[in-house]
Amino acid sequence: MKRKFKIRKLLFIISICTVCLGCNKIIGQEKPNIIIMMADDLGYGDVGCFGNKIIETPNIDQLASKGAKFTQFYSGHYTCSPSRAGMMAGRTPYRNGIYTFIADNSVVHLKDKEVTLAEICKEQGYDTGFFGKWGLNGNMDDKTQPTPSQQGFDSWLATNNNAIPSHKNPTNFYFNGKAMGEMKGYSSQIVVDKAMQWLDSRKDKTKPFLLVLWFHEPHTELAQPDKFTQKYAKYGEVAGEYYANIDHMDHQIGRFMNYMKKENLEDNSWITFTSDNGPLNREGRSTNGLRGYKARLYEGGLREPTVMYWKGKIEGAKVIDDQLTFFDFVPTFYDLFGMEPMNNEPLDGASMLPALEGKKVERKTLPIWVGRWKTTLINNEWKIIGKFKDFVPGTSYNYYLINRKIVSYELFNLKKDPYEKQNLSKANIDKLNEMKLLIEERVRSVQKEIVPWNGQWVLPYAVVKYYNPNVPPYSEFSKLSPEEQDLMKSKQ
Repeated sequence: MKRKFKIRKLLFIISICTVCLGCNKIIGQEKPNIIIMMADDLGYGDVGCFGNKIIETPNIDQLASKGAKFTQFYSGHYTCSPSRAGMMAGRTPYRNGIYTFIADNSVVHLKDKEVTLAEICKEQGYDTGFFGKWGLNGNMDDKTQPTPSQQGFDSWLATNNNAIPSHKNPTNFYFNGKAMGEMKGYSSQIVVDKAMQWLDSRKDKTKPFLLVLWFHEPHTELAQPDKFTQKYAKYGEVAGEYYANIDHMDHQIGRFMNYMKKENLEDNSWITFTSDNGPLNREGRSTNGLRGYKARLYEGGLREPTVMYWKGKIEGAKVIDDQLTFFDFVPTFYDLFGMEPMNNEPLDGASMLPALEGKKVERKTLPIWVGRWKTTLINNEWKIIGKFKDFVPGTSYNYYLINRKIVSYELFNLKKDPYEKQNLSKANIDKLNEMKLLIEERVRSVQKEIVPWNGQWVLPYAVVKYYNPNVPPYSEFSKLSPEEQDLMKSKQ
């Protein structure tokens, strides 16, 4: 009798241990270093491993050839600040009030309540560093707006927006909250330099680290060393300089990867490279045939050239076709560490770990992208785009965001028509009605969380002008009080 009891007890203990092992994907293993590199406005077709025949990107291509490239990896939005918020917090950015790029001196910022990738890693004992374009507040000197320090990063070098006056000798970097003035060099080189210095300076190098490198390149104003510019001079000033800028960014990624190898850090690091949104609609920019570009919800504005490498986990020149998104990073971190979410805010992603293991990603809710005038949702091969009713100048912008309804739809089958040439909304009414129910439910979910901002430059002037063509010229508009400038309160 005692022997049977002992056997049952042993089986119970084994079952509990098995459950625990399933909860934490890295239990019994060394926690990986995590590196997330991101370009700014890089097109889906702007790197070699995604089909570009002109721009030399050997270091990004090598990550793909050692690891995996993702053919359907989607950003968090079609413009920079919201997309970055989507990655950092795992939520579609309209939930946290980031509607478009955050202008200088804006009150808009990533709110304290959002749990970031860095804060998750801090819970797991990681060192955390951020270097590059932050894009998640309007003013580094405004103490009411969280900097990377308040969002979980131990050390950081960042600009709140684009490099000023250009990528060469930028003047608007802050290092751990202190304005640096002019920094000699080029943005990507400066960012990589500081990242390596931070890694060298860590007191306990046995600890894992999260390193976020968000490059300014190839967003304007472009600048790079002459040898890169001359390499592409035959393609003209507009396209040639763009090609050169990407080549130089790739060169700096190569410097960083060489450092990782030298310091024996590469073999236990999960390394990602991606872009925040699609390219500008200008000469030389490529989406590899995908429809649309930056500021559009078509594939060219959202689908990003994404590669990953993690020895023993993501390797072998894989091609992963699963639909994954920036929103998936936060749920993936929770899954990786076997953690419960650190707050009760609804997430818009799912763990991507199954896709990395060749399995299907299970989504309880579908990711949704909300824009200034349209919204989109993807369910397997089907994609629906809804157009909101027009904004009426003179009404509350916040009321519009909370109450706007979708008035027309486009429907695409991405498996058969990845270039979105054929709108099937009239040809497949049953599928349209099915997708309409999904997208309308998700839009209502987002609208429940929208809370107005109190202050200036909630929307940049260019966006204000879009919503209300009757606003005065910028020279006059900028002289108005914050209350008058704020479309959410004024009746212009």
